[in-house]
Formats: sequence, C-alpha cells, structure tokens
Amino acid sequence: MAVTSFRASDLSRDSAKVFRTAERGPVEVTRRDGEPLVLTRKSEYDDHYAALNAAADLIAASLEPSDSPLERRLQARMPWMRFLSEEDRAHFSHDIIDVARGCAAVHDFGPFLQELTEWHSTAAAVAAGYTAPDDLDWFDEPVPAADPRTA
Repeated sequence: MAVTSFRASDLSRDSAKVFRTAERGPVEVTRRDGEPLVLTRKSEYDDHYAALNAAADLIAASLEPSDSPLERRLQARMPWMRFLSEEDRAHFSHDIIDVARGCAAVHDFGPFLQELTEWHSTAAAVAAGYTAPDDLDWFDEPVPAADPRTA
C-alpha cells in the first residue's frame, strides 16, 4: 500500500486535505525536528493490531514443541475452533497460514482478517445449531432475490 507523505506544515495549513487523504490510506507526516508520524483511520489501526495478535497465535502454535497436530495446538489459542468439524479444523489450520503468508507478501492483512472472521462466524453458526442440510441446491450462477422492502 502506497503511503502519501505530507510535511507537518501541510497539516497546519490544509488539515482538511491531509485528513481526506488519510481516509484513503495511511499518511506519513514528516517533521524537521523528529521522526515521521503516520496518520491512519482508527479502524485500520485496529485491524493491524488484530492481525498481529492472530499472527502471534499462529506463530506460537506452529512453533510449540508438541506431537499434536497443528489444529489441536491452534484450538488451545482459538477455543471457538471446537465447534468446527475435525475436517474443518484441519482445513482452517492450513488455510489460515497460507492466507497469512500471502497477505504478508503483499503487505495487506485485510484478506487474512476476513478469512479469520469467516471461519469464526462458521464456528459460531455451528455452535448456534445451524448446520448445512445434505439436500441443499447449489446454483452455478447467482440468482437475484426480491427486495423484501417491496414485498
């Protein structure tokens, strides 16, 4: 992700322009008397913290000396995994590491957080009793649904 740079004096003179730019992505504010600062949206900061936290769990679980499979080691750090089937726990464990590595390569952890959120939501749905019936009909193409506000 490209970072736009402004001088501290630009922030003083035209803060609205700097803030508009920060809405689109991080802004580096350079200063003559100190280290540059980065201005970013709070949600982006929170996402970075969440990604680092989850990555720390992945690293710790993968490096833990144990004979147990990775999915069992991850489950100790992500207890919601217990609601996934054994097959899904194994799939999640390998999938999330692949996604994390890919995201690190492109410097964007949005897809990693999305993947983690989707797996967590799946576990929550299973815990709430939602399961996929065996007789579902899958469509090859999207089928538009009627707007419920007009029904």
